[in-house]
This record gives sequence, C-alpha cells and structure tokens, in this order.
Amino acid sequence: MNHYETVFILNPVLSDQQIKETVSKFEDFLTSKGAEMVSKEDWGLKKLAYEIQHKKVAFTTYLNSKHLLK
Repeated sequence: MNHYETVFILNPVLSDQQIKETVSKFEDFLTSKGAEMVSKEDWGLKKLAYEIQHKKVAFTTYLNSKHLLK
C-alpha cells in the first residue's frame, strides 16, 4: 500500500464554499480510483515563497491518502 501526500494551492479570491467544493471534488476523485483518505488539514491562507500568477498568498490544504496497487 502506497501513501501519498498532496498539497492544494488555491487562488486567494475564492470563497470558503468554493474552496470546500474544490477539495471535496478532488477527494471524491481519489476515492473513486480506490484511494482511502487518511487525513486532511486545512492550512488556511499562507504567504507563498514565490509569486504564482502574480499572487503572493494562497489557500492551502494538505491531504494524506493511501492507495492499493492494482
């Protein structure tokens, strides 16, 4: 069983509802492919080390999942 860590970096102008929907869609995608979610942490608004598309901050979410190899 393989463990994977994923960090989402989302646009800071998104609403809380849009952020939750985006993370939920990705979680649903992973579980539909056989993944089991181990943990999820909302890290909130963080300052980026480097600008991404002229943005200096972003919402970040951490996902930890495990997958069976088929």
